[in-house]
Amino acid sequence: MVTSLFLFPSPPSLVVNTMSLFNLVALITAGYMEMIGKNKPYAKFCDATDSNKSKDKEGRKLPSRIGMFVFYTPAFLVGLASFSVFPHQDPQFVMVLSVLTIHFLKRILEVLFVHKFSGSMMLDAAITISLSYTVATATMIYAQYLSQECPEPAFNLKYFGLGMFLTGIAGNFYHHYILSTLRKKGDKEYKIPKGGLFNLVICPHYMFEVVEFVGVSCICQTLCTCYFTLGTVFLLMGRSYATRKWYVSKFDGKFGKDVKAIIPYLF
Repeated sequence: MVTSLFLFPSPPSLVVNTMSLFNLVALITAGYMEMIGKNKPYAKFCDATDSNKSKDKEGRKLPSRIGMFVFYTPAFLVGLASFSVFPHQDPQFVMVLSVLTIHFLKRILEVLFVHKFSGSMMLDAAITISLSYTVATATMIYAQYLSQECPEPAFNLKYFGLGMFLTGIAGNFYHHYILSTLRKKGDKEYKIPKGGLFNLVICPHYMFEVVEFVGVSCICQTLCTCYFTLGTVFLLMGRSYATRKWYVSKFDGKFGKDVKAIIPYLF
């Protein structure tokens, strides 16, 4: 089979295979829901001033910085703990643990030191997203561990994948930094991003996140991680489409019509 040239065989694990398919379906569904306007209530899509919400529901809100910290910390801890749970592994497995852990560590550091926050998010959204990241990370790591007993693919893509991962994580950070400079201290108004690739797409940080996870898939070379990356592509396409739609409505007549959502000149 062609897949054997690039991927480890699927491990004979009902848990891994079921969770892999579940993650794929869940991410694709989430991307579709974003595209049709049923957005996850965080960041600009969380209306913190909605007077129709009950006091009880208002009480289940978190400051955005804390909510984003909740997103990433459990998955980071899973990655970090895996170095102790699975010691003395081959270089490819160590690389997998490293890039997944670095990905979430970077996110935590950005939440603490880079991002600017102006609102809140719903507690249930924070918990749901956190569980999604944590379960997906644990599944990818366990699938990689089981794959060590399987025949290796004909082509080892880990170094190519590492290059893509580093490119993606650097591009993602750069555009997150640009977003963080748009608002000065005390400024809570959203602005149209400028600089970097923002003149081509409204979500270049998402575009580079896709590059990053394609790199992770090339390092892992497991079907489980490919499913997660494919689902992430659909999710970020939906999220970027919704973000572009939000900017068009927020800045009527001022938002460039040629600026796409996530893929320059195409989408």
